[in-house]
Amino acid sequence: MGTDTGSDPALEHLRIATLDEIPPNGTLRFEVEASGYRIEAILCRAGETVIAWENSCPHEPDVKLDRGLGALVTNGRIVCHKHGAQFDCDDGFCTRGPCRGEFLAPIGVAVEDGTVYLADDRFDACRPLGLY
Repeated sequence: MGTDTGSDPALEHLRIATLDEIPPNGTLRFEVEASGYRIEAILCRAGETVIAWENSCPHEPDVKLDRGLGALVTNGRIVCHKHGAQFDCDDGFCTRGPCRGEFLAPIGVAVEDGTVYLADDRFDACRPLGLY
């Protein structure tokens, strides 16, 4: 992100969550928006590293990986509940399932002082999403 976002109230619209709010073996849903459209996304955490993806399976884009209670994450892979596809948490590559060889669509994020911020120039703001 390049900027210290730690306590700058002007950047609060880019704040997604703290590291502690992201389950170690799951995901956390949030929404990004730009110019009138919104995309649901998920955060996945590996230690202090956080990566974000669009919350949809490439095999069937209407299928959400996280339906509101956290996606299943096993052995460093996000598992699609419908198709059984498995995506590496570090790069989004599908290693198993009907969309093998495809990637999840990334969303840029940055971690500053234990807080995750949106760091993707395609989007203007974000907000966390609660449970369904």
